[in-house]
Amino acid sequence: MFYTRRRGRCRPRRNAVRLTAWSTSGDVPGFHMIRSCIAVWLLLAASAAAQTTGAISGRIVDAQSSKPVGGATVVAASPSMPGEENARTDAEGEFEIGLLPPGVYTLNVQAEAHQSFTQDGLAVHAGRTIRVYLSIDPEKVTGAPFRFIQEPPVLPVTSAQTGAVISREQLELVPYGRDERSFEPAAASAPGVLPRPLGLEILGSPASGTRYRIDGVDVTDPASNRQGRRLVQQFIQEVNVEGAALGASYGRVAGGVVQAITRSGGNELHGSAFLDWMPIELPRRTLRYNLAGGAELGGPLARDSLWFYGGFAPVLMATRSGVQTEYQYIGKLTLRPAQGQLLSFAAISDDFSLHYLGDLLDRTAQVEAVTGWHRQGSDADSLQARVQVAHLAELLGRHRFAWGAEGVRDSAGNSSRWYGGAFAEDTWSPVQNLFLDGGVRLERDELVGKTDFLPRVGVAWDFSGRGVSRAYAFVGRFFESPELASQRRTREHQLAAGVQSQIFRDVVAGLDYVHKDFRDAPDGRTSYDGATLSLAKPFSASSLLQASYTLSSLQGSGAVAADAPNVIKLDAAYAYEWDAKTTATLGTSLRVIEGSPWQATMDVRAGVVRALTNPYVLTVTADVLNLFDRERGGTPPLAGRFSARLSF
Repeated sequence: MFYTRRRGRCRPRRNAVRLTAWSTSGDVPGFHMIRSCIAVWLLLAASAAAQTTGAISGRIVDAQSSKPVGGATVVAASPSMPGEENARTDAEGEFEIGLLPPGVYTLNVQAEAHQSFTQDGLAVHAGRTIRVYLSIDPEKVTGAPFRFIQEPPVLPVTSAQTGAVISREQLELVPYGRDERSFEPAAASAPGVLPRPLGLEILGSPASGTRYRIDGVDVTDPASNRQGRRLVQQFIQEVNVEGAALGASYGRVAGGVVQAITRSGGNELHGSAFLDWMPIELPRRTLRYNLAGGAELGGPLARDSLWFYGGFAPVLMATRSGVQTEYQYIGKLTLRPAQGQLLSFAAISDDFSLHYLGDLLDRTAQVEAVTGWHRQGSDADSLQARVQVAHLAELLGRHRFAWGAEGVRDSAGNSSRWYGGAFAEDTWSPVQNLFLDGGVRLERDELVGKTDFLPRVGVAWDFSGRGVSRAYAFVGRFFESPELASQRRTREHQLAAGVQSQIFRDVVAGLDYVHKDFRDAPDGRTSYDGATLSLAKPFSASSLLQASYTLSSLQGSGAVAADAPNVIKLDAAYAYEWDAKTTATLGTSLRVIEGSPWQATMDVRAGVVRALTNPYVLTVTADVLNLFDRERGGTPPLAGRFSARLSF
């Protein structure tokens, strides 16, 4: 088996609420109206947009008559959250459970005159809703509860939004270049994403249009629009890349959003100590060695009520010119003060955040509030607050109304600016398996001095009727947030369409197309057309796979240096159970990028996982980075890295 430390099973939780807040002292003039609006939203809001949390929706029917089962109680439980979350089905057998922290969930269904029912293995990711269709047996036969064994869905079929998730298992098994103290290299594995000197370009958009977040808080450098806060991969639960068809809740973005979700405590104590050593670089140039290590620990202060998580990771890099040091740390508390509330506070190096999640109005409405402070270097910071609300209703079908507002103050040196945004959005399901999403966003950037109107419309159709396939289309308008040193910003009109399906168990095949028209792009690009063929399998049955081929064309007023007509990506890993205590692992990451110049790189990781005296597990890995030693396009030369991790 592939050894991972499983936290203790949580007792069910009745409700959940999450708020994220970052704050700093001092009053800032000129933005009182938006600040007042945010304060009102924090007091009155009622549900959260799915950015740091996910959701499970579905329909329950009688196994014999196929009629919907109304009034059933659906309970979701996971080691990733304290307690449980529950919902009741309506007259059509429909239910939705939101505000779920990323993790693997179990659903238990109880209905009058029916046998109890359990569905295991539902993977929930931030910003995604998975949909299940369950049939339960009438209460005619006594016995143990029935356990459903059908493979669970992994596709978010209720939305047109596209993207990728790099899971905790993928981060552990697949090598992503030299920099494991940042989540940007892992995000570059997503289809349609290209690493560039100025950051990640997503589906043809300039790197300046990509926003970076940690637990819902924007950590993009306000001075340059590049990735700001770095975070060691050992502290990360998953990395999400949101690409095309972003809904109206997404602001200040033209390309996409890259978000890291940090790990949390649990009902059982868990932790690890780790060490990475890179002694080999061929040929030896500037790097002599790179030594990094650290430790992390999480667990309960009070079961199902108060969790903690913390970690510290220093790095020592010796070059011919001297020795450089870097330190990262994280501290996180998760509190459930009462039924229907979840509050978490986090400090990540110089950044601070507070999250609040909650159910309101007889659980038909939910709220997510976030406030935080991001510090960049010695003279740049970002103060931000956001609240998002959603409300479920019935009107000629099922509706999910969402609205929200946010305010941001960026500063760097002697420059500063205020940004405010608000949105309203409705996801409407007029008939089963069809989902229409329409929304509008208003944004005002003090640096630009104008208010932008951004409409976005999408449609998704679950043509399988089982939550395992979707066809989608989307059209929308986007503006990036310019860096503080410039008022120039890229405007983008986007059209997207595609089809995806689980062709075998949890293996998903997809064909996606994106067209973009650009205005005022920094390098003169004017349009992008790209088609991506992808195949993905999350880690299960000892293996994982993420493969994609993108055929694209990037046009401009002249030759566009960023044009990459053909891109091939392959991430794969396998874990072989040698004996009851030993597992051998092998993972690889391959990139072939046609451009100016061509780039072809391959990283390989081999490892051994050994169960020691319970509960300790030792993991040892060896990486070969840039196996073919191709240094085109700024790719670093061949290097070797050795790692060890002791966990419990």
